Parts: sequence; structure tokens; C-alpha cells
Amino acid sequence: MIRTTQLCLMVMTAIGSSTIFAEDSFEQELQQGCSNVKQYAQAGRKFYDQKQYAKAVKQFEDQAAWAQFCQMNEEESGITVSDREINIANNNVGLSYAKLGKPQWARVWFLRDKDSKTSQYNLKQLPKPKLSQDLQGTYVRANGFGQWDYIKVSKKQNKYQIAFDGYYFGLRGLIYGPNMGQFETTMPITAKQANYRYEDCQIKLQFLTDITNGQKIEVEQNSGESSCGFGHNLHAAGTYYKVEDK
Repeated sequence: MIRTTQLCLMVMTAIGSSTIFAEDSFEQELQQGCSNVKQYAQAGRKFYDQKQYAKAVKQFEDQAAWAQFCQMNEEESGITVSDREINIANNNVGLSYAKLGKPQWARVWFLRDKDSKTSQYNLKQLPKPKLSQDLQGTYVRANGFGQWDYIKVSKKQNKYQIAFDGYYFGLRGLIYGPNMGQFETTMPITAKQANYRYEDCQIKLQFLTDITNGQKIEVEQNSGESSCGFGHNLHAAGTYYKVEDK
């Protein structure tokens, strides 16, 4: 009996130690990441001025992701990040994509803060989106911490193959990782609407044309009692804009 009690105490001590270690590890990574936000901005600006726009995009994307993450975890990070700083970071990414000749990627980054004057100005500078009868391509929806959910559409014989990859980022998701979910379905070439079912979950995808912002997919999800096979808190519903043709 004494041996069993000692074993329980050892297990409880181990669990307590691992929890403390996890907290310490999170705080260390958070502090390190937040301390790098200004460096990401400076490096991005340096590459942008040198016309190395692909490198600028990577730095500005890190700036945007960590700026929002640090704002959400301000109590633990001890670093204050304003909404304006996040808006500037998102627009920096968009401007870099515009310079790379990827106006649709630029557009969705500007749309992350569509009500800000900076974003509205930058959106007006972009060329009108190219519209096509071909629905193939990559469509994205803005997710937390500068991330995206994806729907990829490709042709196979007389059907469109549709694949969804989505994420849910909790408060600590940028460090601990997101919950994930996927599904696949098909749609006839001549159709503009697809459906997916899992248990009592129903998802409808409608392909539409937006003259202002380009081709898009409107997704509706009726989950019922099901999680649709997704990770906790993950939902597919929303508007996905086409950013790439393939």
C-alpha cells in the first residue's frame, strides 16, 4: 500500500513538473517571438527597398503573425501591440505581393483590414481581378495570426476535385499548433455548386464571381451534432477568394 501511494505521488509530481515545464517553455517562446516583431519589420523593409520582394514577404508575414499573436497574449508577453501596427504589417505583406505580380494575394492581405483607410487606398491601386470560367485554383479565407484556410480545386476528367484544409488557432495556437480538418469532394465541370456530407454534417460550396474582389467560394456549414470530422472549434463556413489559378 505504501509502495502504491509512493508511485501515485511520483506520477503526480511528474505531471506537475511537465505542466510547469510547458508553461516555462511557452513563455520563453512567446517572449522570443514577440521580441523579434520589430526585427521582422526592419528586415522586411530592407528587402523591400532592395526589391527582393519574395524575401520581404516572408519577413512581413512573420511580422503580421507575431504582432497579432503577441497582442492576444499581451498579459504574458508584456508587449503591447496596437491594431494599427497589425494593420501596417498586413499591408506590408500585401504591398510585397503586389510587387511580385500577385495581385490576388495582395488583395486578400489588404482585405484582412478592409475598413482601414490604408487598406482601402491600397485596394484601389490593384488592377481589376481577372475572371475566368475555369474554376481551378487555390482559394483562401483569412484565419487567425496571419494564417489561412485553403480550398484547392483541380480538374480530373469531367469533374472538379475539391480539397479543403482548415485550421483553428487557439489563444496559444501559433506556438502549440492549430486544430486541423480536411475534406474532399467532387463537382461536375458544368456545375457551380458542390456538397460534402459526414454523418449529419452538411457543407455546401457555391462558386461565384465578385467583380470587385475576384472569383470566390461561399461555404455554408450545417454541423448538426457532428464536428464534420474536424478538430475542435474548426468550421469551414466563410468566403474564400481565389489567389492562384493552379
